[in-house]
Amino acid sequence: MSQQINLYEARLRPRRELLSGRNVGLALLLVLGVCLALAIIVRQDAARSVAELSRVQLELKTAQDALSALSASLAERRVAPAVQAELDMARATLLMRKNVLALLDSGRLGNSSGFSGVMAGFSRQAQNDLWLTGFAVGMGGQEIEIRGRLLDPARLPAYVQRLSSEPVFQGRRFATLTMNSGDPLEAK
Repeated sequence: MSQQINLYEARLRPRRELLSGRNVGLALLLVLGVCLALAIIVRQDAARSVAELSRVQLELKTAQDALSALSASLAERRVAPAVQAELDMARATLLMRKNVLALLDSGRLGNSSGFSGVMAGFSRQAQNDLWLTGFAVGMGGQEIEIRGRLLDPARLPAYVQRLSSEPVFQGRRFATLTMNSGDPLEAK
């Protein structure tokens, strides 16, 4: 049997120490190199930013000077008196037209929708023995006068009652009723 002898013992192996002076120095040099590189990069970026800022400030100053020059030239401009008078006249005409439209729309001058509804209401209540010979409309359609002839005067209240049922005449009162007697043959 053969015997093995271990001549390489753990105590005899060379030891590696991580915190040796050389390793710490190399690590410190590496950290300083990285910091130096970052400082150079940040400094170059700051220099670019300063250059861009000065360029933008110069453009801003140029634009502000142009604005102040345009404002001054605009303030110096005067409107020609003829143009100003024409503008004032156009504004006055516009105001007058707006006032007229407002007055017409208010209904104070009369009925703005016309009188076709009234005439259609009369036509729906037509009779064979009734002849409407005239109309007078006043107060913008608020007052209506009807003139006509009727063969049988006793049918007049029924006619007025039927007119009151028409939608266009609802809410209106027939204030007065005047009947004149006459010969239908004389009217021809």
